Amino acid sequence: MSQSYSLPKLLVSQIEGLVESGHFSSRSDVVKEALRFLLEKKPNLKQASSVALYKMGTVTLTKGAEITGVSTDKFLALLRDQGILTERDMEWETIE
Repeated sequence: MSQSYSLPKLLVSQIEGLVESGHFSSRSDVVKEALRFLLEKKPNLKQASSVALYKMGTVTLTKGAEITGVSTDKFLALLRDQGILTERDMEWETIE
């Protein structure tokens, strides 16, 4: 899956510098590592992304919990606390 994103020229230059210096084999590797690092250091962003993916129907309950790094029960509680699932929804989710 290939996507395009716009970055400021300074960031593009820094990415190129990291590849040229041999620290990374490609620009894509730099960006992937940067995003992994960001999500590792800011778990609230990892949680926000997995909740959004669940709301969009892109991931299942189990996958959303896995992405967030919590149990399915904790992810269900998170969805309930954010008003995404009601108690009735949660009954159906646990049956599946």
